[in-house]
Amino acid sequence: MKRLLFIGLLASQWAYANPMILTTEDAPPTNFTTDGGKTIIGSATEQIHELFKRAEIPYTIKMYPWQRAIDMAEQEKNTCVYSTTRTEDREKKFLWVGPVAPNDWVLFALADSKIELKTLDDARKYKVGGYRGDAVAEYLEAQKFKLDNATNDEQSLKKLMAGGIDIWATGILAGPWTAKKQNAKIKLLLNFKKTELYLACNLGVPQATIDKLNATLAGMAKDGTTAKINKKYQ
Repeated sequence: MKRLLFIGLLASQWAYANPMILTTEDAPPTNFTTDGGKTIIGSATEQIHELFKRAEIPYTIKMYPWQRAIDMAEQEKNTCVYSTTRTEDREKKFLWVGPVAPNDWVLFALADSKIELKTLDDARKYKVGGYRGDAVAEYLEAQKFKLDNATNDEQSLKKLMAGGIDIWATGILAGPWTAKKQNAKIKLLLNFKKTELYLACNLGVPQATIDKLNATLAGMAKDGTTAKINKKYQ
């Protein structure tokens, strides 16, 4: 028992001595860059900074295209990715910290569109677009939707504005934020799934670290820090 405890302590000390690598993507308002790409900010990023500060765990944040960001977290030790949805397919591939933010999955159209939806199936007769590797798109493809996927939300919105797609599938936070940035007027057609965003960590991250992060995050929610940060980006 003492030997196992000693090994566990060594693992924890190693993890803290080597800063955790946190990967993310450019997906406002939860994570995006400012200052010409020099600084990563956003609602989830602010929560991550506060979370790791309180937990006293050293870390670095690096931004990549989404598929690379999530692949790194799955394949490389001491690495986590945010903000990601905790799907059935991803559940056993990672250790989970969160939730860090709500992120219902929704369908948007241009504000002057005459499209009306009562159910998700009603959208099947229209051209629907999302972006590759995104949980929203993966869910719809699993439901046998044929999607016109782009590389990110901004490109999907541009397709919508140009008439390349009729409906844009995205998250409830990202949609309005991206539309505002591009001066686009959109309307909500359907909120089809309640979801939340998480920090997903490589299976090699010590369970003690995951437990500490979850306990610290719960404290942030309890003292109002989480709500205060999210409100800034609404």
